[in-house]
Amino acid sequence: MKKQTWLWSLIMLPAFLIGDATAPAFGTYGINSGDFEAQKAERLAARMLSITANQNLSRKQLKELSQVTNQLRYFGPQGLNAAVVARKIQAENGTDSRQLELIDQQLDIIAGQKQAIACRLYWYKSLVAAKARSNELDRPILSLRMLGNLDEELSCANSRFFRQVLYTNPEIASLLRQRFILHWQPVRDVPIATIDFGNGRKLRQPIIGNSVHFVLNKDGRVIDALPGLVTPDAFIRWTHSVLNLHHEVQLLSESERKRKIQIWHRERAQRRRQKSELTIRDNQMVIDLNPLDPKWKLAAESLKLTSGVLTRSRLDKKSSNASAAMRLAPLKMAAELPVLRMVDASAPRVEQDSFFNLYGLQPKLDDWYTQNLETGDDEFLTHRIYEELFLMPLDDPWLGLSPDDRYIALENRGRHNAETSNISGTEALNTSTK
Repeated sequence: MKKQTWLWSLIMLPAFLIGDATAPAFGTYGINSGDFEAQKAERLAARMLSITANQNLSRKQLKELSQVTNQLRYFGPQGLNAAVVARKIQAENGTDSRQLELIDQQLDIIAGQKQAIACRLYWYKSLVAAKARSNELDRPILSLRMLGNLDEELSCANSRFFRQVLYTNPEIASLLRQRFILHWQPVRDVPIATIDFGNGRKLRQPIIGNSVHFVLNKDGRVIDALPGLVTPDAFIRWTHSVLNLHHEVQLLSESERKRKIQIWHRERAQRRRQKSELTIRDNQMVIDLNPLDPKWKLAAESLKLTSGVLTRSRLDKKSSNASAAMRLAPLKMAAELPVLRMVDASAPRVEQDSFFNLYGLQPKLDDWYTQNLETGDDEFLTHRIYEELFLMPLDDPWLGLSPDDRYIALENRGRHNAETSNISGTEALNTSTK
């Protein structure tokens, strides 16, 4: 028994010496039985099944399961695929739900994403590793910047929507799996909103927050970005368009590539402004837009019915009671609109949000590229998008929810520091995987 344990330790040792930052993604999703690395991944997946079959795992078994899971993640997409195939076989053999739940927890760790069984996508957490793989396969990098972590249950609302609606879409999942190198990176912890209804009743949940998909070339330069959430159809159209752009510029010289990307963004902004009068103008600020205005919803509905320019007369016919109340109380709206933008108990208005993000936010990004050939640094662009498009400055401890120039008639502006139990979203929800 000791000899077997010693041999198993030799197999597992490389995974502990090499972290996620250098973890490769060997092979493709299809496993070739003649491939040595694929066979190792299959053996590890079989061992995972053997361990999880036990009813009450001992501390030693839990430690070994963690080691096997980490090694499968080290093998990249091939390790994930081996684990998914093993899980499928086990489910078809009629295993109990307890084991399947435990296996699914390991799949989330291997994939680097919660709900991995529904998406089967492998995500890098290191941009260095993603760049290395991008150069190896000559694919662009799809990099998600978000509040919280994609492998946690309660990340920001946008990322939860992506996991449930976008990444589970078969066409999108296949496209991401075959054409991109996937990477995600947190920009902040998830903020938590608490609403006190009195009599001891409190509603506590993550603030909606925002996230952005970048597409980077193998050098790590951002060639385009998609801010916020969009419908699956819009996401598919965007990925195809940016894949075409990536193909067109990858063989150009640096100066020619920058110029081509600049022209591409200018032309997209022009098309959006010709298509809808609501599109943000080049001299307009995002802060001047009201995403709760019913015009955005009507425009989204109209755009599905006509290919012509939308007219304001049609969009002005309807209005909600909430927006009407805001117009009657502009000072109240100025103080509370930032909160209403981020704390929303209603179901996601996917069509409306999609239209607003594509016509209210993305054209402003296009303007940045049009005006500046050097746009493309992912860290700089992340901070600029959160500050100027999402109105959530990452260097602001209150993420733009408590502006200093708004009078709300509350002591200390309603702010509470760490001494009054103001903890991060990760700590409050105990969702950290560490």
